[in-house]
Amino acid sequence: MDIEGAGLPPKKPSRHLHDSDYSWHDGETPSAKKGSLKVAMVCMPASGHMLPLLHIATELVKRGHCVTVYTTDFGANEFEKKVHQVGAEIVSLDMKGKTEQDLKLQAKAEKRTSFLILQELMSTPLRRSFMTELPDVVVSDFATLAGMDVAADLGIPLVINLPGPLALFREVMGMSDVATAFSFCGFHFSRTRLTLFSLLFWANTNKMGTWSMHIRRHVAEGAVVLVQTIWALDQPAPLFPNVVVTGPVLPPAADLRQKLAEEHPELHQFLQASGPDGVVYVTTGSMAQLEQWQVEDIYHGLKKTGFHVVWSLKEKQQALLPVRDDPHFYISKWTPQAELLQDGAVRVVITHCGWGGTLECMTASKPVVTIPFFGDQPTNARLLVKAGAGEHIGKSPSGSKGTQNPYKKGDFTADTVAAAVTKVMTNDSYKKAVGKMMNASRACGGAEAAVQQIEWAARYGTGHLKSDAFLATSGTHGWNGLVLGVASMVACVGLLVYTKALKK
Repeated sequence: MDIEGAGLPPKKPSRHLHDSDYSWHDGETPSAKKGSLKVAMVCMPASGHMLPLLHIATELVKRGHCVTVYTTDFGANEFEKKVHQVGAEIVSLDMKGKTEQDLKLQAKAEKRTSFLILQELMSTPLRRSFMTELPDVVVSDFATLAGMDVAADLGIPLVINLPGPLALFREVMGMSDVATAFSFCGFHFSRTRLTLFSLLFWANTNKMGTWSMHIRRHVAEGAVVLVQTIWALDQPAPLFPNVVVTGPVLPPAADLRQKLAEEHPELHQFLQASGPDGVVYVTTGSMAQLEQWQVEDIYHGLKKTGFHVVWSLKEKQQALLPVRDDPHFYISKWTPQAELLQDGAVRVVITHCGWGGTLECMTASKPVVTIPFFGDQPTNARLLVKAGAGEHIGKSPSGSKGTQNPYKKGDFTADTVAAAVTKVMTNDSYKKAVGKMMNASRACGGAEAAVQQIEWAARYGTGHLKSDAFLATSGTHGWNGLVLGVASMVACVGLLVYTKALKK
């Protein structure tokens, strides 16, 4: 349904809660004692952001809660069927005729991240919708500021879902990395990790720092942040009490395996015929457009390995393949990735390292060869390689960091593809590493843990989690760079003076 520009009715609570509502003594969660909650989920129309929320929505609906998903009118059609399948409702917010392409052009012209433009467009229609009947809790995607801002303005408990690693949360928030920590004379020091992302926020490139500051303020006010990560992949670290690691929120593996055989018989048959060596699965995501040399080098590299291949490749890019009907290659414009990864025939995954796909690989115990392109993908790839879960496909990209395909010819070749795949396929250390992550992923709670936090936020609020210390220990500013530069110059001058003094 669409939100029209009707006048705003006065604010009203969805129901009155009493002290007796908050007491239970038999070990059950509050949801076991009370009626359903009205849960509003707010998300930009992007699969990597929407699908994790829908996994959580599935569990919320199972517990008897009413879930409504709010997204843009130009993206609602893409997700309407999926939303209804989980038993939720969807509301398309009026974007005043703007399209996804319009947002990209406006963001480029104004040198602002599209996250901020979406915030401006979504806030008014979202507020109108909420004011007709206030939800009990708002669950907002990490990149969708409108959900956070409207929830805060209307006094609705806020939960923020981060479909990414804790390392990404630290980078976006400008928090120090415990991996850099050291002690000296009783003092403890650590710093923000220097990455492309952290530099973007430091320089406020495309107003990324402004976007980060918005989120920091909400977290400091006590908003609960759900982080879908695996401790064996992310480094354990002390966290503020409102930052909660839930682990992956994916469906049960047994359901996925059965679904593959029943709904995709042709693919299932190809997997079964692959023999004892198994299959290499290739996925480069829906955003990056592969160039001809990349398609050719990946194909020729995989051909050298002798393994069977399942390749999710867009229809237009299939025309770039050197051979279109290779019997050892199963090429499709779309593959049921979550189901496919649960099949034992898949031994190695060449992945762009989107976080959803990364978690699917780890929970299915599949080692990887990384080919990251943009956004959080390089961070995710670094975590995977550092954890021993895989290898890079070649060199780090040498092209422009502002594009969705930063690789230059020679960054990887058919030889580097073959070498990386063969190494990961034949070395048991990678399989052991992802096996540990699969076990660790089961120890965080998943969708059930996420739902419990949402229920607690709705019933008890989040004000008790407010912390001024969060703002004091996070964030970055241009002055930080100046101070660092001055300190470096002073250190260099001091070293020169000391060296000259020694020579005398």
